[in-house]
Amino acid sequence: MEHSPVALFQILYQNETLFQLEDRVLPELPVAEVAEQPAPPVPEPVTVQAPVPSLPATPAVPATPLASPQATVAPAAPVNAPAPMPGTEFPALKHKVLVLTDEPKQQEMLMSEALFLDNILKAVGHSLETSDVLNFSFMPGQDARTVLSGKKTNFFISFGVPLIKLNLDLLLVPYTPKNLEGIWFLLVDPLVVIEADRNLKKKLWQALQKMFEMS
Repeated sequence: MEHSPVALFQILYQNETLFQLEDRVLPELPVAEVAEQPAPPVPEPVTVQAPVPSLPATPAVPATPLASPQATVAPAAPVNAPAPMPGTEFPALKHKVLVLTDEPKQQEMLMSEALFLDNILKAVGHSLETSDVLNFSFMPGQDARTVLSGKKTNFFISFGVPLIKLNLDLLLVPYTPKNLEGIWFLLVDPLVVIEADRNLKKKLWQALQKMFEMS
């Protein structure tokens, strides 16, 4: 800490006699001269404050809760996919031909559509009686991956139902048969649309004929 000269003087020479003046009679100065001489200025004490050293800021440390000695962390249990409920599996297949339609308003096909489909299938050596005909809107289970992995059918004909709805990631060109893992897939328009269009009837017949011939 630094001190001013006055404060330092007081500390070093406190209660000491540095010098003594002799008792002499000073000559009297004229009043005018005494009045003209200004009084000597009294030095004001200078207070110097020492700089207070600033301490570096202490980074805040997040409080960490102390773990209880009795607390134990249980390992996370593996999450298993729930098994399908009874009655929600994909319908059991009994024949080599699977026909998939989508009629939200009625479970059974209309008589005209059933007659048309039966005639088409008979032209390639099959019929409705020798085929599994399913209505997508009334199926309890709509995941057909087990059909593909188990090869439970030989021919899969979908009338207007994209196979992605059955969890089958297959890119099919309409009216173009495609063989995948031993199963022939064919995607065409809905029956009601084909029945009313002569050109689509011809395309369906050609696609079925090609698919069964190649098989």
